[in-house]
Amino acid sequence: MRFGIVGTNFVSDMFMKAASYVEEVKVVGVCSGRKENAIKFALKYDIENIYDDYISMLESGEIEAIYIATPNVNHKKMTLEALKRKVPVFCEKPFAVNDKEVKEMVESSKKNNTYLHNGIVPLYTQNLQIIKDNLEKVGKIRKVTFSFCKYSSRYDAYLKGENPTTFRNELANGSIMDLGIYVLSDAIALFGKPKSLNASAILLETQVDACGTIILSYDEFEVVLLHSKVSDTEIVSEISGEKGMIHFEIPSLINKVYLTLKEDNVKTQISIDNEYPYMFQLKDFVKNVKEGNIESNKVPHSLSILIHEILTEARKQSGVIYKEDNI
Repeated sequence: MRFGIVGTNFVSDMFMKAASYVEEVKVVGVCSGRKENAIKFALKYDIENIYDDYISMLESGEIEAIYIATPNVNHKKMTLEALKRKVPVFCEKPFAVNDKEVKEMVESSKKNNTYLHNGIVPLYTQNLQIIKDNLEKVGKIRKVTFSFCKYSSRYDAYLKGENPTTFRNELANGSIMDLGIYVLSDAIALFGKPKSLNASAILLETQVDACGTIILSYDEFEVVLLHSKVSDTEIVSEISGEKGMIHFEIPSLINKVYLTLKEDNVKTQISIDNEYPYMFQLKDFVKNVKEGNIESNKVPHSLSILIHEILTEARKQSGVIYKEDNI
């Protein structure tokens, strides 16, 4: 499957590494907001075609699918342009700025009978399914805490007044859109739609969140979601029940999962060691396109919409508003 890439930041490097594990995938084209970046990327990975813009790439006849790794504000526009040309789309997280945009993208996928992929890595992993399969073992769930707090190297640049893209409201960035989306997506994939939610955040002068907390309420337990781009943490992500607990490392990958039962108090690794979790979603993409599907059964469009409905509400409660919200 011949891919074109839009965007050349570090997540595009992750995509290229994943592509090296999937023999059906070959990246044949690249473009970037700055052509010099596209040239460097093409030289780095021996990509044969460099395009001035993504429309030229879409209309070149050279690509069979497109990977979108651009600023969040561009996701919807670029996705719609690809779908109306019936080019399958692999769009990086967050899928779009808000739930309204996600719904537009999904409707276009249906209208054009073209596959649309939500690039949220952990939801395609074997280890997420392992967590689901072991939930009953911990008994009645009473408390859940998922945490993804990671000091951004770009925060230093922000403090120096350099205005990096990571903390710019006009690009629909911030902690909840970058890291919070992972813990939120993991929670919704595991537990479904909550009865209610409460969210708060600490805002920077640029009116994006530096860090925040989301509390999802279910019938018999709460899920506390912690996210930060201005601090680190040693808090693990944990599902605590009356008979035991499950905890896992790195919510964006779910690379290690452990089960501890009260009856013996032995911590056991239950996860599968995977060399590169990102590759699972790329394999899923190829499979679904070949089968003529418009959505993945691992992350159906309905799940993407639900995640972004809750994400949008949590963001608004936190005071993070983008112009695309039209508030």
